[in-house]
Amino acid sequence: MRILIVDDDYVTRAKLKAILAERGDCDAAPNGEVALSMVDEALNDSVPYDLITMDVDMPGMTGEEVVREIRDREWNWAKRMSRPAQEAKILMVTVRNDSRTVIASFRQGCEGYLAKPITPEKLNHALAKLGFEPKRCEV
Repeated sequence: MRILIVDDDYVTRAKLKAILAERGDCDAAPNGEVALSMVDEALNDSVPYDLITMDVDMPGMTGEEVVREIRDREWNWAKRMSRPAQEAKILMVTVRNDSRTVIASFRQGCEGYLAKPITPEKLNHALAKLGFEPKRCEV
C-alpha cells in the first residue's frame, strides 16, 4: 500500500509514519503544495496513493482545499488515461472536531475523519472503517 502523510507538524508526521509504516510505503509532505506535487508524480508514474492522511490547518492551502484539488487531479488523470479513476482514501487527521469542519471536509471528498491526539488504536479503527484490513497482532 502507498501512503502519503500531509501535516505541517513534524511530530505528527513522524508519529503517523511510525504507525503506518507497518502497512506500507509512507511518504510525507509538510504542506499542501508539496503534497500536490507528490500526488502528481505518483499519478504520472501510474502508482497512485492508496491512503492519504491530511491535516486541516496548514499554512498556504487548507487540507480541505488540497483534498478538492487531489480529487480533481485524480479525475483528470483518469480521463487523460481513459481509465476509471483510482481515488485514494483520504483520512482527515486534525485537532479540529467542530461540525462545520467535519462536514466541509467530507464535502470536499475525504472518506474519514480522525481527531487528534492520534493513537494506534484510533488510527487502526479509522482505517478499518475505510476498508483497510485491521492490523494483525502476532503472538
